[in-house]
Amino acid sequence: MTGPGPMAATALSGRYVLYHAGEACGEERWRIEGIADGMAMIGEQETVLPHPFPNRHAYRVTLTREWRITGLEVLWTVGARELRATHAADGAIWRVRIEYGGHFREQEGDFPDFCEVDYGTHLFNTLILARRDFQLEGEHEFPVLRVGPPLMAVTPDRMLYRCVEKGMFDAPGGPVPASRYVVTLPGQPGEEGYSFWADDAGIVLESFDALDRSRPWMRLVEYRRD
Repeated sequence: MTGPGPMAATALSGRYVLYHAGEACGEERWRIEGIADGMAMIGEQETVLPHPFPNRHAYRVTLTREWRITGLEVLWTVGARELRATHAADGAIWRVRIEYGGHFREQEGDFPDFCEVDYGTHLFNTLILARRDFQLEGEHEFPVLRVGPPLMAVTPDRMLYRCVEKGMFDAPGGPVPASRYVVTLPGQPGEEGYSFWADDAGIVLESFDALDRSRPWMRLVEYRRD
């Protein structure tokens, strides 16, 4: 996997439709573009009813040209409440500052080169695929810093990606060669996880909130390369 191409001269943008219990419940708009010292991913995701927890989060991610994440800024809004989380790599240390309701919280921990970051947008799947090669039935397991509610803080874990299928899959511009991946957390009890189809550049085309295709999660409905 080589990533979606030379980002210094190219910008990618797209829109996902989000689903809950089989019904559309929001969307995510995103953009990946080259900046002076690497790349940036900017996006906003909003969920609405019938999702049981309507909310909106805007994010900005900075990357090296080798698709290594260097920072993540999150503004999470639930009703009238706002939370801001700032994550940054400081060499081999990951530092976090969280602001909510006039209070502050900080975290820090190890961030070796083989560690990844996981956050609630499929662009982070693209980052992980860009840094690894997958053949059919191939797998990679690695440490991961999981960022998510309720504080957008870090929970260290391990994550396993497996490539389980290859074939043609529908994309906004028509069918394309793609691969299906299954993502699980080996340290968690049971066989919980999710699956997704991604094109050969690592852009997620559709995902499922299960290990099979029984519950749709997100679907790419717009995609362009500027």
